[in-house]
Amino acid sequence: MSSPIRATSLQGIDTLIKELGGDFVQALHACNVSLNFKNLEDEYLPYRQYAQLLEYCSNEFNCPSFRLQLANKQEFEILGHIAIAAKSSTNIEEAINWVKNYLHLHSPALTMNVQPLENTQTLFLSFGINLSPQPLVNQALELTLGLACKTLKELSNNQCKPMQVFLPQKLAVNSYAYNAFFGCPVVEDRNCAGIVINKQHLALKLSISSLSKTQATFKYLAQYGAHTQPLPEQVIALIKPMLPIHQCSNLTIATALGMHPRTLHRALAKHNTSFVKLKDQTRRTLAEYYLRQNHHCLATISELLGYQEQATLCASIKRWFGCSARVLKKRKMLH
Repeated sequence: MSSPIRATSLQGIDTLIKELGGDFVQALHACNVSLNFKNLEDEYLPYRQYAQLLEYCSNEFNCPSFRLQLANKQEFEILGHIAIAAKSSTNIEEAINWVKNYLHLHSPALTMNVQPLENTQTLFLSFGINLSPQPLVNQALELTLGLACKTLKELSNNQCKPMQVFLPQKLAVNSYAYNAFFGCPVVEDRNCAGIVINKQHLALKLSISSLSKTQATFKYLAQYGAHTQPLPEQVIALIKPMLPIHQCSNLTIATALGMHPRTLHRALAKHNTSFVKLKDQTRRTLAEYYLRQNHHCLATISELLGYQEQATLCASIKRWFGCSARVLKKRKMLH
């Protein structure tokens, strides 16, 4: 099975579907999902099916806030051994590192990065889906963010609260519903999905530190080892949120990674790439995404990609795709 996710990620979905007046079994059948819901801990399903099921439920039951309601029904424990290790930590920083380093065991399709954003006082916890071609993952990403925010508050006795939440798509429901759920402003169309927190909150002691089953957990995790993203992927994760605020320079990215710009240049060269190439590659990917969505004018896309002028975006589109933005949009609509 390629890019699976632990079936525990569907915890509570049966109850929520029933509350919405839907048929749980029929919903699973419609998305070709076959699971034993009495033993989710030992089951997996393809991430694409998982994402498809969430999108299906939101549309079928006319519930744009489906993912937020489902997040309220889930617990941190769906991550299994990762959650146990994280809850044995002494502070929030250690707990975050456990999740970041071992999230691939929950699903290799899901990644988490931690990086400074705009200033040294805030940190950005970003989440990405590594699937190509990428399915529609709006519901899945918002569910991930919802559970992450809920968990941070729980572990810190409600002290570590998000300052902002970024979404790569437009809000599915009114901003008030999002702000009420997350307890902070939610920014749409920010090129990435993530949570902004106060850097000082990393030192907060865990309010529910647990030592239950930790030795068995550490032994289990040690069999697999922590996952470290390749440097180019780390750079791309930093580029995305920096583009719209016009702070995406070689210096800012190198500083965020704790490197000198020349050191970053040499390190990327070993991967046969460079900061300039990765920035251009990221812009190309985002441009194609926004043009396919057909929600934004070129002026807005230009701002999201960090261009000073719309004409520069138009020239880049022609270089990337060999045609104008108008022609490209028509092609996407035909497909």
